[in-house]
Amino acid sequence: MSNFIIFAAKDEDAIRHYNETEHEYRTKFERDRDRIIFCKEFRRLSGKTQVFVAGYDDNIRTRLTHTLEVAQIAKTIARHLNLNDILTEGIALGHDIGHTPFGHVGERTLNLIANGCDALKNINDFIPPDQQGFKHNWQSLRVATKLERIDRSFPGLNLTDYTLWGILNHSSLEYKECSYFNESRCTLKHEHNSCKKNTFSLKFYENCNEYLRKESWTIEGLVVNWADEIAQRNHDLQDGIVSKIVDKNELTQILKETFGSFLTEAETKQLETIKAETIQSYYIAQISRFITNIYVSRLLENTKNNMRLIKDKYQLSSSNNFYNNKDAIRIEREIPQIVSYQSEFENKEKEFHLFLKGRIINSGQAQRMDGKSNYIILQLVKAFLTNPQQLPDSTIISIYRNSSNFDLDKALEKIPLSEVTAQKRNELQRDYHNHKLEGFKIALLRTICDYIAGMTDQYALDQYEMLYGGTRFRNT
Repeated sequence: MSNFIIFAAKDEDAIRHYNETEHEYRTKFERDRDRIIFCKEFRRLSGKTQVFVAGYDDNIRTRLTHTLEVAQIAKTIARHLNLNDILTEGIALGHDIGHTPFGHVGERTLNLIANGCDALKNINDFIPPDQQGFKHNWQSLRVATKLERIDRSFPGLNLTDYTLWGILNHSSLEYKECSYFNESRCTLKHEHNSCKKNTFSLKFYENCNEYLRKESWTIEGLVVNWADEIAQRNHDLQDGIVSKIVDKNELTQILKETFGSFLTEAETKQLETIKAETIQSYYIAQISRFITNIYVSRLLENTKNNMRLIKDKYQLSSSNNFYNNKDAIRIEREIPQIVSYQSEFENKEKEFHLFLKGRIINSGQAQRMDGKSNYIILQLVKAFLTNPQQLPDSTIISIYRNSSNFDLDKALEKIPLSEVTAQKRNELQRDYHNHKLEGFKIALLRTICDYIAGMTDQYALDQYEMLYGGTRFRNT
């Protein structure tokens, strides 16, 4: 096991975009982790949907409990591979800080708006290509580099490039083909839609690449990617059992059919023993351990083999040797395949994922929530675009930061915050109706997307209530 220590990310190799004095007794990666834990977007994860809307059932996962489970799984894998577990933990804790309320439906809704697919108030039907797109992992990078503010010297959290790369690459960097595009045209019919492409643009986030280098990739980041998937399989299944969407007899049969050829005799007997458990809380705990162990052990087995092959091919004998060959490894092979399953197991894993998606993610309970969530977010965007004066003061300031690089700190040297805010609200009234200021309108739309993405489920519901009238999710 110790021969893999040469692959561990080293604190001294990571860089920050803005220079800072090093801490007396905390490493760079420890400071990254701590900045994430103490930032407001991390705290808000406690009120954001994982699958079922936060508040639907107190026993169901939130985005924060999911994040903590990802961190625990990732650290276990990293320690067994002798990787840097502090960096791994930081990446895991920060991977979803850009996630929207209401889970992936919130992400999809904002992406359609930010690509001009849903025309709203004649503002987003002319978004230039370099301003289009919304995706939660890119938004997490934006939060970490632009939106959080902890020091006058720099925007964002000023995390190291290793942590930022891991946060970004925990999920795919592009969307799959657009499901609304069919037979060379878009099926989202409205007067402004003339889309001729079958993919979504994410070009807005290209300027975030300045925070990364070709050496920024780490195996720790790849570990978090799979830890995220493992945690999702585990808690999606648990939430499905609690919600009575899946029962243990069906689950046992599916696990045997899918993974039977990969299970040892002892594991097969263990599965039958778990099936016989009559108390649900014990059953859930046991099946959770079983599934997580199967996934982690098979991932470790194949990953160690891949790391041995890389070590031998590049004749790696030290951490410096690995660092100096990182670019060659990046160019020559598909980096994500370093941390991976054997192809046969991965194919079966995809089958199991499809089962969970069909039965739980696409269940009536989840989809009813998704439909309402989509509607609420659309209505919030429409309300704020119709009258942006409804936005809070801090968001009004952000509009001008995004449209004209407005420096709030400099303005506050001359007049109090209340006067600055009043001044910007007066300018907003004028600029909103100036049809020549297309750049302002684009900044307005992006700022609204940032604002909504940062909301918790309950805050979004409260905003909808305040603007339109009451609605609540209920566990019925």
